[in-house]
Amino acid sequence: METTDCSLAISEPRSATKAELSRVHSSDYIADVLDRHVTGQWAGARPDLSELAALFAGGTLVALDFLLAGKAKTAIHFPGAKHHAQYDYSSGFCVFADFALAADIASKDFSKKVAILDFDAHHGDGTENLTAENPNVLTFSIHEKGIFPGTGNTSVPEKNVYNYPLGDQGSEGEIGKGDEALLRGVARFCELAKDFNAEFLFIAAGADGHTDDPLSSLQFTVAGYTAAARYLRENFPETPILIGGAGGYLPDSSTPEVWATFCQEISELSRQAVAIQEIAEKDECMEKSEETESIAVDKEPLK
Repeated sequence: METTDCSLAISEPRSATKAELSRVHSSDYIADVLDRHVTGQWAGARPDLSELAALFAGGTLVALDFLLAGKAKTAIHFPGAKHHAQYDYSSGFCVFADFALAADIASKDFSKKVAILDFDAHHGDGTENLTAENPNVLTFSIHEKGIFPGTGNTSVPEKNVYNYPLGDQGSEGEIGKGDEALLRGVARFCELAKDFNAEFLFIAAGADGHTDDPLSSLQFTVAGYTAAARYLRENFPETPILIGGAGGYLPDSSTPEVWATFCQEISELSRQAVAIQEIAEKDECMEKSEETESIAVDKEPLK
C-alpha cells in the first residue's frame, strides 16, 4: 500500500479465490468462468477476461479488509458492485457478485449488519437475490422502472429488501426521475438503515443515472450525486463505507466526474480513505474531473 501526495492510500487488488466465490456462486458456474473461461458476457473462451472478473471481485474484498481492520472509513473500488451476477449465471456485464460476497463475509464472519444502497439506473437484482435470506443484510435499490433487468418493482420488508423505482408512481418509488427523486430515495434508505442498526454501508454508485448517460432516461446531475453523498456521510459520520462503481457508460465525461465528486464528498467527511485499483496513477494526483480509477480526497494520509 502507498499514499499519494494528495493523501489517498492506494492498494493493489487480488483475485478472489474459488472458496470465496463459492459463498455466493455455484461450483459449476465458478468452474465455467475460472477453468473453462466461458460465460454469457463474452464469446468463446477468454482466460484474460475470467482472470479480470476474479480480480474485480477480489478488489472489493481488499477494500472490505481495510474497513474491517479499521484502517479506513471509506474504501473505493470502482470496478466493484457487479450487481446483476446471479448464483449460477452472469448477467448485465456482471460475472461475480462482489457486493453480495463482501456482505456475506462481513455479516457471517464478522457479525456486522450491512446496508447496501444501489443507485445505479438498473435494479440491483443479483445483489438482492443473493442476500435476501441473510437477516443481517439490507438492500435498497433506486433505479429506473421498466429498463433492464425489469425487476425491482416491489419491496419485501420482512426480508429487508427495499426497492424505489423511478418513473412510475405505482405502489413503490415515485414518478420523478431527477435529483429530488434521488435524494428522497437516499433519505428513505438512511431511515431504514438507521432502524436496521447498520454497521457498514455498501454503495453501488452507478453513474448511468446521469442525465447524459445513454442507457437510462434518469436525469440526475453531478450536483445531485454530490448532495446524496453529503447526506449519506452526514447521517452516518462514523460508519465504514464501501463504494463500488457499478455502471456508467460515458467513460470520457460524466461517468468519471460522477464517481470522483461523489467519492470526494463522502471521503472529505471521513478521517481515512483507501482506493483499490487495477492500474494505479503512482506519480501524480489527477484533478477530480479527470480521475477514472481513484480519487484523492482525504486530508490526512493513513498511518
